[in-house]
Amino acid sequence: MCSANLPAPGPRVRRLGRAALVCGACAIVFYIVLEVFLRVPAFNGATQIRPASGVGPVLGLFFGAPGILGCALGNLVSDAHYESAPIVLLVYFAVQLAYNAMPRLAWRRLFPEDERPVLSSPSRIMAFMLLSLADAALVTLLLIPLEFDAMQALNIHAVRLLNNFLSLMYVGTPLLLALGHLGSRRTSATLAQRVSLIMLAFAVVASLSVLAAFVAPQMRSMMAEDHFAEAVAIVYIALAAITVCCFTAASALLYLVQGKLAQPIDLLAQDARSFAERFEVQGPRAAAEGGMDIALPDERPLPEIQELRDASNAMRRDLGRSVLASEEAVRERERVSAELDVATTIQLASLPRAFADLGGVHAASIDAFMCPAREVGGDFYDCFPLPGDRLCLLVADVSDKGMPAALFMMRAMAEIRECIRGSVSLGKAFTYANAHLCQQNDSMLFVTAFACVLDAVTGELEYVNAGHMRPWRFCGLFEDGWQEVPAGLPLGAMDWFDFESRRAALVPGEGMLLYTDGVTEARNASGELFGDDRLASLVRGVTADMAAPADAAANAPAGAVLIDAATDDAPAAAAGAEGAPASADAPAARVCRAVRDGVERFAAGAEQADDITACSFVWLPGARTVVAEPCDEECPRLQAAARAAAGSCSAGVISAASAQAIDLVVEELFINIVRHAFPDGNPVPVRARFAFDEARGALHIVLADAGVPFDPTEPPAPRVSGDGADLEPGGLGILLVRSKTEALWYRREGGFNVVHALMSVEL
Repeated sequence: MCSANLPAPGPRVRRLGRAALVCGACAIVFYIVLEVFLRVPAFNGATQIRPASGVGPVLGLFFGAPGILGCALGNLVSDAHYESAPIVLLVYFAVQLAYNAMPRLAWRRLFPEDERPVLSSPSRIMAFMLLSLADAALVTLLLIPLEFDAMQALNIHAVRLLNNFLSLMYVGTPLLLALGHLGSRRTSATLAQRVSLIMLAFAVVASLSVLAAFVAPQMRSMMAEDHFAEAVAIVYIALAAITVCCFTAASALLYLVQGKLAQPIDLLAQDARSFAERFEVQGPRAAAEGGMDIALPDERPLPEIQELRDASNAMRRDLGRSVLASEEAVRERERVSAELDVATTIQLASLPRAFADLGGVHAASIDAFMCPAREVGGDFYDCFPLPGDRLCLLVADVSDKGMPAALFMMRAMAEIRECIRGSVSLGKAFTYANAHLCQQNDSMLFVTAFACVLDAVTGELEYVNAGHMRPWRFCGLFEDGWQEVPAGLPLGAMDWFDFESRRAALVPGEGMLLYTDGVTEARNASGELFGDDRLASLVRGVTADMAAPADAAANAPAGAVLIDAATDDAPAAAAGAEGAPASADAPAARVCRAVRDGVERFAAGAEQADDITACSFVWLPGARTVVAEPCDEECPRLQAAARAAAGSCSAGVISAASAQAIDLVVEELFINIVRHAFPDGNPVPVRARFAFDEARGALHIVLADAGVPFDPTEPPAPRVSGDGADLEPGGLGILLVRSKTEALWYRREGGFNVVHALMSVEL
């Protein structure tokens, strides 16, 4: 039958098997030890030295019934070699059983809590010594009726008593310690156990030292005279007396050491091991209030132990208070974090976001963003309308970070906005705002700011700088670059400073990037700054296609009225839902997104050290650019581009009269450049830009040439002769242009003559 089908043995069978195995092992060990000494002639006969007498009771004490029976069986097998009478063998077997069992029975009565006997305390050491003496006396009494052998030096019963006692002390004690160590090998010994072991070793060494010092000389002389039995008797008696004295002294000393030192330290160690679990259950408040202090049973411990206990209790209380404080700090941080979240929401809500609405009204593409370095920041931007079709844009940076900067930012934003709305110029507005911010500024904070006001009709730009970064100007008719502005002082620094504003003129499709120093001073992991050059290169790459010539639209047939869809960049396309931000495809949004993404890529996860803010705007972003040679043949192309710009409105159709007026104005302005701008015969291409302001139904026509300086708007209107001759440049032709346009401006900029005409268009 297959063995796999046999039932597994039950727990009782396994226990019996282990007991039988232990019994057999004890029998073999006892038999070997006993037989080894029986084979030595000097240890038999008159001396009767039996070290095996210390093995049986110890194995019985440690293993219980299997050890008791096993050692008795080993002794029985050994006796069978020398005795043939069954009755005698059974009697000796019974005596050996009693000898092996007596320590086990007495120890279980004295120390019922011990699963395994361990010599870990003075009481246990003394108990083992007394049990050894009692067990030796017991077996001696049991054997008195059975043995009457004569000894040369000492009665056989006295020899047996001393032999058994000394064997138990000097063979049984190390054996019991070894078995105890093997039984508890997975757990570390306590200090009390280690001290007990030291005391036992001390007693053994002391006993052997005394024996060697005082008895050994007599033994040498007696051995020389062939008195071996007398020498053994003297050793037995002396060693027994010394053993009792040394072990008693070691137990007394151990009692003092254990009670005053080992036991308190073990209690402290045990309490420390369980402290974490109890702390988890009872909580930090119990520890802080002393509910987890350790108490020693000794009312008068050693000063060192008392100091250790007091330090441990103080540590527990401090730990409890620390955890309570930490929990309170966590709750406070969570509360502050929640308040900061609300503050962040309030701060971000105070910044304008309805860029599409403002852009649609003021014919501009606008976008802005702020990335605070902390929950709240000190940077801010603002964008709000002003009377007279004007739009104000502002970027500012408070000198601090975090909550103080955020609070000062809210104050500065309100002050600057109100002063701009109530002043006739930006310079006056900044002067008033500076005086107000200097008042009650105990924190000595200040704010750098750049503000500009765009005239949405003419493109005129008024700006003022209060110690801020210079803006980047892009998509003009000429080269992009930094807008040079006087620095000025920060607002809130000195109340006596007067600010002056400057003016510039934008062409359709031109814009500006305003930003704070958090952009150019952003750092990567290597500590390298983002810098002005990277910013300039980044914006150039984004805006290069915005200013590209629209030659495809300009190639339409002359005299045609174009119905052209508005570009993605036109304000009509950028306008979204009420209160919505600017379209992601709008020029300003593309610039801001490029700046934000570029700085983020450069930082590559490095910690943000400062707030990052930028604001970008483009006036008339749907402008069309044409570059033409100064010759008559290019005029139809310019006229077609102008009509295409006007036809990009949402209606898609312009009247024939408006188309004719556009052709006339473009022709007169362009032919005037062809005829009079290059008297030296070295013409340079003319740059033209056309844009339609749908909100006002007006077309912007801008022509720029690098010819000789000449202002066609300066000469007075000529007297018209009978043949209608135009007597001088800018005469009759300019008169016709004036009659067809709402406004006409001229300026000399960057070596170019720039003529800007504004005319109404009928749809």
